[in-house]
Amino acid sequence: MRGRKPMPAQLVDIKVHKTKEDELKRRLAAEEKLMVSSVLEPPKFLTPVALEEWNRVLNLYQEMEINILSDLDRQALIIYCEAVSIYRKAHEVWSKHQQVVNTNEDAQKIIDKTFRTMQTQSQIISKYSEQLALTPVGRARMGVAKKQEPTKFEKFLMDDE
Repeated sequence: MRGRKPMPAQLVDIKVHKTKEDELKRRLAAEEKLMVSSVLEPPKFLTPVALEEWNRVLNLYQEMEINILSDLDRQALIIYCEAVSIYRKAHEVWSKHQQVVNTNEDAQKIIDKTFRTMQTQSQIISKYSEQLALTPVGRARMGVAKKQEPTKFEKFLMDDE
């Protein structure tokens, strides 16, 4: 089924989006039940590179204005982190050869397999990074931004209230 991807209920503005207030309350209640934890522990089986990516991503999530991550996102985050790890290893193999074509048949097989691996992993990374709001498009769809300090002007306006 194609169409617009659903927006988290906490980001829905009734005035802008055609959503009834009772439906919005129901969605908010359902989402609150799903938000078990915004602090996820990494699984023990992650590779060192995947663990490094896990920690990097969770630090970025902590800078966002709202908690969009729950225990239900754990598997998607695992897949994303492991895909990054596999991609980096394939890139290391390719960087040793630093060529696309080789006259040596065995070396060419390694290069071809490495490129296929990099291509497959980059597709996985792209898919999951958007789902996890790690791309500008993913964040825009979720209406998520980094926490920002108010400007001097905004502080001035807040002091008047």
